[in-house]
Amino acid sequence: MHSVSIALLAAAAVAAPIATMVPQNDAGLVLRAVRFYRPDQNRTRVKGLVQIPFSTIQASSGTAGQLNYTVSVRVVDSTGLTLYQQSWRNRARAQGAGSDAYTVEIVDFAVAPGKYRLEVGVEDSISGRKVSGGIDVHALSEKDGASDLLVAPDMRLATADDTVPRPGEFRTGNNLVTAAARVGLTPLRAKVFYLLEAYSDSGEAGTMSVAIRDSAGATSTKTPEVPVKVTAGGSVLQGQLDLAGLPAGEYTMVASLKMGGRGIERSAVISMAGLQETLARDSALRQADRVTDPGYFAAMSAEELEVAKAPLLYIAESGELSPWRGELSPEAKRRFLTDFWRKRDPTPGTPRNERREGFYQAIAYANREYKEGGRKSVAGWRSDRGRIFARYGAPADVFRQQNEGRAPPYEVWRYSTGKGSYYIFADRTGFGAYQLIYSNDLREPGVPSWADVIGREAVDDAGEFLGVDLFSVARRDDTGARQQF
Repeated sequence: MHSVSIALLAAAAVAAPIATMVPQNDAGLVLRAVRFYRPDQNRTRVKGLVQIPFSTIQASSGTAGQLNYTVSVRVVDSTGLTLYQQSWRNRARAQGAGSDAYTVEIVDFAVAPGKYRLEVGVEDSISGRKVSGGIDVHALSEKDGASDLLVAPDMRLATADDTVPRPGEFRTGNNLVTAAARVGLTPLRAKVFYLLEAYSDSGEAGTMSVAIRDSAGATSTKTPEVPVKVTAGGSVLQGQLDLAGLPAGEYTMVASLKMGGRGIERSAVISMAGLQETLARDSALRQADRVTDPGYFAAMSAEELEVAKAPLLYIAESGELSPWRGELSPEAKRRFLTDFWRKRDPTPGTPRNERREGFYQAIAYANREYKEGGRKSVAGWRSDRGRIFARYGAPADVFRQQNEGRAPPYEVWRYSTGKGSYYIFADRTGFGAYQLIYSNDLREPGVPSWADVIGREAVDDAGEFLGVDLFSVARRDDTGARQQF
């Protein structure tokens, strides 16, 4: 999100009707100008909200879901004179978003009494496609008594530890507001937040209510009138309304302020989506988000996060897991795991992390296939075969041999990638607990007398499978084997 620095603009005074429009411009571009009066300067501060549908921008190749675009804004007075002009580049991530998803750019400027027009152009950096729109802005005056009605899908008070707007937010007074030119509600997210500034030279008492009117003008719901007090210079009146159960459709939210013997109304357009449409979209978004690193860990419980972290010891660098503590909050653990895998993402420009997916698929496979029973059962990923499978994936070839003579059951795994590593496992207990007894991978532990464990014939068969003289290896590694082999 980009915020334009405030510009003070002036034009010839023009009679200013108070109503504002939220025009739907070409290709779905939505603009809204929310005006706040500053009596000490006799200026109107304008918060221009530019809602850009993702459908107007083409994603970059090689960076799935990334949208790059240029925004140009111009403010002109009633004579057509350009008073302010600026452009900037920005980008957004659209991967997994619904067909009606959008991003919002913010234009912040101030004007003297008069009539103006805000013109906006958006150009797709990939295709060169251009969309544009404009909205008339009439400066407020002291007699208007109130700002426009600001509505948002979310709004929160700034605190000492939370003062900076997050991406997609802007700050007005002590409030951090999620930007939207047109608020779209759903049955799953049915709260709308509102803010109105009321102005008075001297302190005044009054009442305020909020109503929701349908497209025919009928009132669907209305709050009781509540007492309000506007201090000298002005006050902020704000709240939230839960519209769960409101039928799908387009609505107008109307704030009615009675103060000083007169009534003031301010309105904003909102919409409510249908339940089936919402559930289908929400399911699709969840599925798309789950392929990302943050989405994969988002729904995990505290116990599941510990389970996800445990096998990372097989691939973590020295000391990399030391920041993990049991007392960390679940959110902190999610961030840790997300950062851990982000560093290992082989395709950072895409939402999927193939390395993470492959690793946890390997862990799941190891738990199914290599679980060891007995008095002390061992999870598959903790077994020797599970560890090798988790680190290196499935072997290119496997040679298996059940009891043959005095030799216990054993397996030989061969990998064709890298240095052509191989691993020999033997079930010395007879209960399926295969132990790694030898490998040419120097990072893996073995058994010094591994050749004695499986015997001469098995060493010969394994060597023939690998194309390696294992007798020479056995004699080199074990003094006792020199006489036997």
